[in-house]
Amino acid sequence: MTDHATTTQRINLAECDDPRDVEHQAVALLARGGIVGLGFETEYHLVSSALAPDAVAALRRLAGAADEVRASILLKGLDELADWVAPLSEPAARLARRLWPGPVILVFPNAAGQGVFDRLPEEVKPLIAPNDELALGCPAAPMIQRVLRLCPAPLVAIPAPTLEATAGVDLVIESGPTSLGEPATVVRLGDGAWTIEREGAVDAATIKHMSGTIILFICTGNTCRSPMAEALCKVLLARRLKCSIDELEDRGYVVQSAGVAAHPGAPAAVHAVEVLRERGGSLESHRSRPADIEMARRADLLFAMTNDHLEALVDAAPELHPRAHLLDPDGGDVLDPIGADLPVYHQTAELIEHMLDRRLDQIGVPKND
Repeated sequence: MTDHATTTQRINLAECDDPRDVEHQAVALLARGGIVGLGFETEYHLVSSALAPDAVAALRRLAGAADEVRASILLKGLDELADWVAPLSEPAARLARRLWPGPVILVFPNAAGQGVFDRLPEEVKPLIAPNDELALGCPAAPMIQRVLRLCPAPLVAIPAPTLEATAGVDLVIESGPTSLGEPATVVRLGDGAWTIEREGAVDAATIKHMSGTIILFICTGNTCRSPMAEALCKVLLARRLKCSIDELEDRGYVVQSAGVAAHPGAPAAVHAVEVLRERGGSLESHRSRPADIEMARRADLLFAMTNDHLEALVDAAPELHPRAHLLDPDGGDVLDPIGADLPVYHQTAELIEHMLDRRLDQIGVPKND
């Protein structure tokens, strides 16, 4: 382990000819049991190898109020989460999939004794998981992401309000002011639910939005079929859950739509607005938006209007295959009513509503007739 009594080396990343040299220096220090100060997107952290008991203990001492400052294990990406916590609750899987990499720490109770954690040195376990609570993060800052990819061992991080007093730190990499100005949001998982332990860079409304079941409807221009499906789905869900459409998010459902060739900001077709108003929905404020891969990846269920739309989605992101379906359970296409008269829009809305009713039955949303 590096001698923590030695003078701290400070490197300004902006003054380096090749930042990769600094990254390799940080990785080498961490492998030898050193402590490195790194800037995340939210705040600076002190980082050490989780396989170096002396370094993790030093992190705790440097953090000051050890019982109040939470240490977290840093993950390279979402794929590593199951190595630390299994089985994953649905809220945990959703939040991780939608918010990582990013400024959110997920805290898992009763996580000790699982997976990779069980193979850590015995002296380290109580230091990073007091009361068997394990905090996991996946920061988005490019510098720490590159260091994580180069490190063979898991890394432990503790927030450092300032890196001015750095006695006991081997290397401080100054990368300029943090971009978000607020600490990471800390979310505690448990019993299929979540609570915010500390609100920070990601607010409570976003956490609630990202923790719900997201249903995404896809068509071409996002002015006719998919917005009609979105609005009708909200009507049917509210009817089944015996709540208002405005309360759906509180009940755990987020319904959206987009188009594979949509121009952003276009209103819904006039006939679509009229037909949905008659059926208890609203498209007055709808504005079209193009579908993108990240939006699709956040969705729990994707319903495409045609086989062409479905193929375009899965070709762009094959991992969507288990969650992407045709809206029609029988495998047919919903034809585009664009340019047609009002009766055709009525027929399209009736067809979509019938398909939605069957789909909601399949995903287990109860009817409360």
